[in-house]
Amino acid sequence: MLTQREFITMSIDLNLFFLRIMKEHSFFLQVAFTPKDSALAAEAADFVAGFEKLLSEATDLADGVVSRDTLNSRQIVTQYTAEAERLTNFYTGVPFNLELTRREAGLSPGAVVRDSATVNAVEMLDRRAYRLTSSLAEFKERILSNVRACKMFTLNYPLLIEHILREARLFMNMLAALVRGEDIMRPEGLIEQEVFWNRIMAEHSKFIAGLLDPTEEALIDTARAFGKEFDRLTNEATMATRQSMSVSGVTNESLRATMRLRDFKEAGTKGLLDCSIESIIIPLLGDHVLREANHYLCILGVCSAGR
Repeated sequence: MLTQREFITMSIDLNLFFLRIMKEHSFFLQVAFTPKDSALAAEAADFVAGFEKLLSEATDLADGVVSRDTLNSRQIVTQYTAEAERLTNFYTGVPFNLELTRREAGLSPGAVVRDSATVNAVEMLDRRAYRLTSSLAEFKERILSNVRACKMFTLNYPLLIEHILREARLFMNMLAALVRGEDIMRPEGLIEQEVFWNRIMAEHSKFIAGLLDPTEEALIDTARAFGKEFDRLTNEATMATRQSMSVSGVTNESLRATMRLRDFKEAGTKGLLDCSIESIIIPLLGDHVLREANHYLCILGVCSAGR
């Protein structure tokens, strides 16, 4: 069972990362609907607001509690997040809470001992995050089913909707484990996360290749190569779990590949912000996938963003 301090810190770390991810998933869905589905866009906007409210509450609880590793990894916000939000607002007209981003960027790590009231507040946050994420997952499932049945059109790839649905389910599973008092970073569970995140990295690479302008041939080739590399690493990690093989070799490969992909994503995010890359990638999506690479690197033991 987790100690109170472990429960608080793990919960806060998890919520600070995933609540922003869920908020942005909702935004990506919102702006990809056609005028015909304006009611669905409004529903997605309600999810954006709901996750932003929970993220603000998590931020209030986090100062002096969030782990140093989580802050150092830049998985909560990066040095590009505020500008990515500002430029995405300019392109879409959808406002962003830049003050919340600044508050998160100013958080301090610590190991402050909290009382039972804090434990209760964090557990309530976990439960509310679970309920809202469950509702978002159902929304994503409904959209995906309709898209695949040709009952509606959205500018998001079907695979992207499936991709963000899997991330929602992972968040829900980890929240439920924390509320049960389970260690979500136990060594025996890390290989399962490696399988999961290698697949996520593969799909990010494929999405990037598919959203770049056709003239960006070198970047497209690089992204496709990353997709194939992470497909292979996903298969190798899956085989290791099934055959109880040593996973250290696979993990070391995953780490090296993810560091290179992180650098590629960072360069891409910079290129989107300074308008030197031609694509239909919205700037916030570049920062979003960069944060997910930083999160995965921290799971693999490298929690310094290196920048």
